[in-house]
Amino acid sequence: MVTRKHYLELVRERLKSFPVVSVLGPRQVGKTTLAQEIAGEQPSHFFDLEDVDALARLAAPKMALERLEGLVVLDEVQRKPELFAMLRVLADRKPGKARFLLTGSASPSLVRGVSESLAGRVALVDVAGFNLEEVGEAE
Repeated sequence: MVTRKHYLELVRERLKSFPVVSVLGPRQVGKTTLAQEIAGEQPSHFFDLEDVDALARLAAPKMALERLEGLVVLDEVQRKPELFAMLRVLADRKPGKARFLLTGSASPSLVRGVSESLAGRVALVDVAGFNLEEVGEAE
């Protein structure tokens, strides 16, 4: 596993300032691993939206999420874009009981959905492919 220290620090900092942080990028660049590392550092709730059980828990999303405190991770959020409007409501609660960390593909529709529904509430972190410093040189 490759630790992406730059992105870890960036996400940690953004979570201090924004109620929602969205980690976007192409497949297989470590978005889920990054979210798992951040979630492991604090009280958190992790929803993998490729898991049918997690999707079932979110059948009534407001009921499932509104009482949660700490970090709430929604991994692969592009699978349930209808969550964005409800996340706006939860992000606006005072005092904010939870912070939300979203991961997903960098598809134009997802970026547009996040940007429109969560304007002013979300920080976007674009994760790029791995570089030589992260993976080392081939021998």
